[in-house]
Amino acid sequence: MPLALPMTPARMLAALRAEGLDPVENQIPDWRTHNRNHIADWGPVAGVAIHHTAGTDSLALVTNGTSELPGPLCHAHLAKDGTLTLISGGRANHFGGMAQNAYDALLAQDPVHPAPDVAEPVDGNTRTYGIEIENLGDGEDPYPTVQYETAVKWAAAICRHHGWTADAVIGHSEGTVRKIDPSFPMADFRAAVAARLEVPVMPLTYVEVRDTALKADETPAVGYYLFVPSGRITNGVTSQTADPIRVDIDQDGKIVATLAAGDDDDTEPEGLTYTVIRRTRRDPNNTLVADTPYTIEVLAADAATGIDLAERAHVDVMPEFVQYALSVAGVEPDPETGNVPLTADTLNALRTTGGTVTGTVTTHRANATDSLVAGIVGAEVFDRVRLLANGTLEVGPGTGARDTNWRRSGANEWTTDDSVIVSLMLRHMGSTLGFYGATAVAKQTVTGSRTDGSALASLLTALANLGLITDTSTA
Repeated sequence: MPLALPMTPARMLAALRAEGLDPVENQIPDWRTHNRNHIADWGPVAGVAIHHTAGTDSLALVTNGTSELPGPLCHAHLAKDGTLTLISGGRANHFGGMAQNAYDALLAQDPVHPAPDVAEPVDGNTRTYGIEIENLGDGEDPYPTVQYETAVKWAAAICRHHGWTADAVIGHSEGTVRKIDPSFPMADFRAAVAARLEVPVMPLTYVEVRDTALKADETPAVGYYLFVPSGRITNGVTSQTADPIRVDIDQDGKIVATLAAGDDDDTEPEGLTYTVIRRTRRDPNNTLVADTPYTIEVLAADAATGIDLAERAHVDVMPEFVQYALSVAGVEPDPETGNVPLTADTLNALRTTGGTVTGTVTTHRANATDSLVAGIVGAEVFDRVRLLANGTLEVGPGTGARDTNWRRSGANEWTTDDSVIVSLMLRHMGSTLGFYGATAVAKQTVTGSRTDGSALASLLTALANLGLITDTSTA
C-alpha cells in the first residue's frame, strides 16, 4: 500500500459526515489548526491507531496535553456517550515511536499484526491518525455500544477515504511494547471496520462555505449560523438526508461550514439549496436574535473554490423548513426543479391543529446514533436535551456538551453511564436486588439468636449476598 497524503481538516470532516457521524468541532483551540506540524512531519500516512484514555473526563487533557507531552494528544476524542470531538487536523502526540515490524505490517495491510519489536525507529505520530476512546483501560470498564460503533465508523471513514482495508487499523499495543491499549481485541475491531467498509456510502461532494459576522461597531459578533437543507439527495436508488449544520461564530467573527452538494450528473437536484439563519447577541440580556433568513444554492462545481456568503446570490424557493419536513415525511422533490410541490397531499403531510401534530409521526434515520429530537433553551449554544434514534436520551447543561444519558441496555433494562441521585425517596418495587455488581437476590431473611451471635452471623451473610459488604470476619 503506498503512503498517502493526510486528509485536510475539511476532507476529514466531510468523510466523517459521509460515514454518518456528526462530530463536534473543537473551537478553543481550533481543531483545524491545533497541531504539532512545527515540530516534525505530518504524513505521509499509513494507517489508523486506536487508543484508550486510561481515565475519565479526558477531553481537556487530550486537547492541551501536559508540560511533558504537549497537546494535541490525538485527532479525535470519543466520549462514553458516543460524542466524537475533533481535536486536531494535523500532527498529534498520540503514538510516539513504532516498531519497524509493526509499521511494515501496517504499510502492507497485512492481516497478521506481529508482536512489536523493542526497537522503535518509526515516528508513529507522522504515520498514523489517532483516536482516544474514553475508558479506564482496566478490562472491567465497558465500552458502550454507541461508543464502540462510533469508533468503528471513525476508522472506516478514514480507511474509505484513502482506499485502505481494515488491516490499516492498528492498536497502540500492536505498535509498541510500551503500551497496552486499547482494552478490547483488535481482531474483532478490525472485523467490524471491514464489515462497515462493505456498507456502501453515497458519494457526495462537500463545499466549504465562509462568512464574517461583525457587530455595528465592527467587532466580532457572538452567536451561530444554521444551514437548513432543502431535502434529500437522491442518486439512482440511493438516497440520504442532508442534515442541518450549525456552526458557531469564532472569536474573530468568522465561520467555516462544510455543506453537501450533488456529486454527479445523475444526482437530483444537482445542487442543494440551504436556508441560512444567523443568530447573534445584540442586547444587554444576551438574547440571540435571528437575522432575516435567506436561501443559497450549493453546487458540486463550488467545491474547488468554496463559497463566500457575501458574494453568493440568493434564490427564491419554497421555505426550506417546509421542504425539509416534507421530504423527511416521504414527499420527494420535483426532479426538474428540486422543489417539493405544494399540493393538497403535501399539505396533509404537515397538517397541524393548534400547534400539535395529529396522527403518528415516524422519523427515519440512517444510523442509530443520529438525532431524532433536540432542544436548546434561550440563548444557550449547546443542545440541552437530545433523543437519539437508538432510544438513548442525552441531557447536558446547555453551556457545554451533553454529559448524562439514559439508554436501553437489554430486554426490560434501563441503564445510565452516569450517576443517579435521588433527592426525595427511592422505592424499589421488584422482587430482587443487588449492589456493587452483585447478582440480584430476593429479600433476605435474618435467622438465629441474638444471644449466641448466630443472628449477627446470619445478618452478615445476608448483607454479603446483597453485595453491601465483603464479609471477611472470622468465627
